[in-house]
Amino acid sequence: MRIAINLGSSLLGRALQEQLKKHPDISDVVMSCDDLLTSGFEPDFVIIDPHTIGNEKTDSLVRAKNVMLDYGLSEEALSSLIIYNKIDGIIATDVDINLLVRAFKAIGNGQIWIDNNKIKALVNFAENSKETIETGTLTTKEREVVILVSEGHTNKQIAATLNASEQTIKTHLNSIFKKLNLARRTQLVPLGMKLKTSRFF
Repeated sequence: MRIAINLGSSLLGRALQEQLKKHPDISDVVMSCDDLLTSGFEPDFVIIDPHTIGNEKTDSLVRAKNVMLDYGLSEEALSSLIIYNKIDGIIATDVDINLLVRAFKAIGNGQIWIDNNKIKALVNFAENSKETIETGTLTTKEREVVILVSEGHTNKQIAATLNASEQTIKTHLNSIFKKLNLARRTQLVPLGMKLKTSRFF
């Protein structure tokens, strides 16, 4: 396995690199994504964190699987990162190296790796968010906007999909937030999933 480490903390990155180099299943570990494409090194996995996620250099490594280090993010912040970014696994910073390598193998086989405790917290967060939302006051168009937001689309993409202006989408979102007493796009995710499965329109 070839690993690239692209973390906001170089100190943590170096410590992780030293540990991974000792493992027999790891063939190569590099510290940065800066020159990977020009050097010909193609990692199987890139270890990222909330500071480097969405980095253009990381995103350009399309074949590599992204494994994010979780620094104890809230369920809401983690949900948002999962929805809006390509993440194949989430690992705690204190994970044992052997477990990390097991996670790499599972992810390499097409699985998504998330710590059980984190999965329970995310499920509870989604359930609690669902219970507090009433959808009856939303128009059909607003429901379409909610679904598209929950799929991670930007206002510009939503406007193109619905043949509307970005300003119209902003107006719809302001109305949605006011009707549902919400403040952030991530809070619309459970509702969007519910609307998709219920086929309200």
